[in-house]
Amino acid sequence: MDAPPRIDPLAEAFAGIAEAYDRARPDYDSEPIDWLWGELDLGAGSTVVDLAAGTGKLSRALARRGGTLIAVEPQGPLRDLLERRAPEATVLDGTAESIPLPDGAADAVLVGEAFHWFDGDRALPEIHRVLRGRGGLALIWHNGRWEGPWSEELFARLDQVPTPDVRPENRPHTNLWQRAFERCELFDPLQRETFARVLQLSVPDAVDLITSWSYVAARPAAERDELRVELAEILHRHLGDAPVEIDYRTAIDVTRRRP
Repeated sequence: MDAPPRIDPLAEAFAGIAEAYDRARPDYDSEPIDWLWGELDLGAGSTVVDLAAGTGKLSRALARRGGTLIAVEPQGPLRDLLERRAPEATVLDGTAESIPLPDGAADAVLVGEAFHWFDGDRALPEIHRVLRGRGGLALIWHNGRWEGPWSEELFARLDQVPTPDVRPENRPHTNLWQRAFERCELFDPLQRETFARVLQLSVPDAVDLITSWSYVAARPAAERDELRVELAEILHRHLGDAPVEIDYRTAIDVTRRRP
């Protein structure tokens, strides 16, 4: 019998900062979600699963589009907030490797900034199981370019933060998570679409976002508090009260289930 699915220890750090995570992470812009809705032929009669839903950032964007929304999240503190933030969703306790739904229950499975935490070789057959027909799977990624006269000093400080030893696949920028798709014949090849926008964040909001990153969130609370002060001082020194501008990209990898 397979071992029960286990949440990556670094991902578990999000449970300890649920409110801060929800406050800090940018909302999902309407343009990429509108595009995805059309690309996957979703509508009012569709059942959509938000897998590894976290605090419900993606679920809130999906709920406005109608249909049946199911949000699956394994961590209790995140799930509690999800239920309050996205009351339209049916919220379930489960993982990508063990989805608590019957076969063929969904028209689409969407994963917001989380597939790199999955055991892809176990998650893809499970996602295939809960999809029906030529149902769609979409992976949504956010990536910001933190560039400016302040960035060198900011990231020099962040480079001093100890980085936990994690699976290389847990680092989304390595793209090693894609290897599970290369080994899997259950889905069509991934196709990518990218959308751009500019985020303007106050210094406190920028610091909140940085401290929601997993390797920072995993540090002890006292260390995070000290880091927050230092990062804010760096940004204020360079920017004063001006906003932090970040070129933001939303990339969506889309595929469809092979019957």
